[in-house]
Amino acid sequence: MQRLLTTAVFGVLALALGAFPVLAEEGDSAGHTSPLEKWIEKMEEAAGLQEEKSLLSDHLQVSGLVEVEAFHEKLDFDDPEEEDEKSSGVDLATVEMALDAAIQSHVSGHVLIKYQEDDLFVDEGFITLTGSETFPVYLKAGRLYIPFGYFDTYFITDPNTLILGEIREGAVVAGYTLADDRMDFSLGGFNGKAGKKGQEDTMDGFVAGFTARLLENVTFGVSYTSSLASADAFSEAVTDRDEDGEIDPVENLVGGWSAFVTLYFAERFTVMGEYLAALEKFKAGEVFSSEDAVERKPSAWNIELGVAVTESLELAVRCGGSDDGGNLLPESQVGAVLNWGLFDETLFAIEYLHGHFESDTHKTDSLTAQLAMEF
Repeated sequence: MQRLLTTAVFGVLALALGAFPVLAEEGDSAGHTSPLEKWIEKMEEAAGLQEEKSLLSDHLQVSGLVEVEAFHEKLDFDDPEEEDEKSSGVDLATVEMALDAAIQSHVSGHVLIKYQEDDLFVDEGFITLTGSETFPVYLKAGRLYIPFGYFDTYFITDPNTLILGEIREGAVVAGYTLADDRMDFSLGGFNGKAGKKGQEDTMDGFVAGFTARLLENVTFGVSYTSSLASADAFSEAVTDRDEDGEIDPVENLVGGWSAFVTLYFAERFTVMGEYLAALEKFKAGEVFSSEDAVERKPSAWNIELGVAVTESLELAVRCGGSDDGGNLLPESQVGAVLNWGLFDETLFAIEYLHGHFESDTHKTDSLTAQLAMEF
């Protein structure tokens, strides 16, 4: 099965690469050259990549995001012998700086640098090749979020589906769009965080997805990955059974699947729902706790209803949950959020969430406020 998937992935990639038209050289362009452009030209000359002059602003777009958050959270443990916990604070939550470069009509690059939880890192960095209007294929290669899951939300806090399934890895993804981009098929391979025992250094992750938008108000899709344990947050729940400080490989890769639908109606209401789950069980002790004697088949879901009260004010409620989520995912979660657009590109949000965890070991109540600005 894995050999068949590998053949399919590289077959699609070869087809996509063969479809890209030969790119014509740019003509001469006169005009002022900025100091940054001169520096770029010097680097290109040193690398033997002399190109025609062009304005940097025609090819490079810079954007960013700043988020500041304040929170108060209470953990109420079911065991009366265990003392409840409270925490609160305010801090810079996220800073993002994105660079998007359009090199040619069929070639673009994207880099996203992020500061989060006191770490500065490259969140995304990939090159995109696109085909023609008559053959609308595309190929993305680099570090990117693979097309598994949808994870749409009104809330500050990530939905359970994202925590269980979001995967950011070194990957190659090819796709094909239809009906003026209303339908999208994608297929790719990636380097998984949690490899199969004996094959830790091989590209063993595969992904396939389909999304469609109907009648401007309905969007739905399904997706599959061969390695659910490679998800960013869930991979941290894979146990270190040999106690060497690193997560151990799993006996067999466990795939996952996702389905979502988003419905917009009456010009102000939006309903979104998503379900994401493992296709098989993890062996006992492979996830959450090495002493766990139970095989786990985690799943998560999220349903939200939002209403646009005015052009600048939104209200939404959430109902979500999980099975076999351990202490990573609440077994049930409900909450509400208010999003208020203070100014252009500036948003204030405040949310309340209540969650119960597996076997009623504890419950959480959290209040979070966020001020965010995009530019």
